[in-house]
Amino acid sequence: MQDHIVEIKDVSKTFVTNSGSLELFTDVNINFSSSTSYALIGESGVGKSTLLHIASGLEKPSTGEVLFGKQNFWDLKPSNQALLRLNETAIIFQQYNLIPCLSVKENIEFQSRINKKHNNEYIKAIIDDLQIARLLEEWPENLSGGEQQRVAIARALAAQPKILFADEPTGSLDERNSKIVLDMLLNINRKYNTSLVVITHSIAIASKLEVCLELKSKKISKK
Repeated sequence: MQDHIVEIKDVSKTFVTNSGSLELFTDVNINFSSSTSYALIGESGVGKSTLLHIASGLEKPSTGEVLFGKQNFWDLKPSNQALLRLNETAIIFQQYNLIPCLSVKENIEFQSRINKKHNNEYIKAIIDDLQIARLLEEWPENLSGGEQQRVAIARALAAQPKILFADEPTGSLDERNSKIVLDMLLNINRKYNTSLVVITHSIAIASKLEVCLELKSKKISKK
């Protein structure tokens, strides 16, 4: 029997707008297993990023449960929620979310130092693979969008999470660098048994991952 890193059980999400309630999705059930890679596809606006934020413990569902192991995440104390997110998850955000007052090197090392998983050789290999060694002393504001994306990816990988969430991780990259990043994510997935969840609009990228999930008409289904 496979271990589930994260289980989403009967999850729904509704927002209140000026024109009334907006239900993004309802009764979503997903088991994210260790060592497995997942693609999450769907048209713009269906709630893929919201679902990723719920799965990673950043956003509370309107109904349903999010289980890390056997623990309902939202039943935990806020301090325990923060520790769980820090030690077991990492996220590559669409907006990068680099810390402006830290250098590139400090950004990359940030989470790995806090969760005590810092490994110089491992981080150096990530930096070399992403070809960002020349950027280490730069400030985020001096980087292009593609460079910021690669730094954000390096930061997430450096934390050595049990489950890695990535929201369009190749969205700002050209074809060559997209392949480098995808290969690296899949290598981390296989080498460290890290569960990988990738939001993508690319069918080519989705086809490289083991499980393809589609969010459509407020429901989730396997492709």
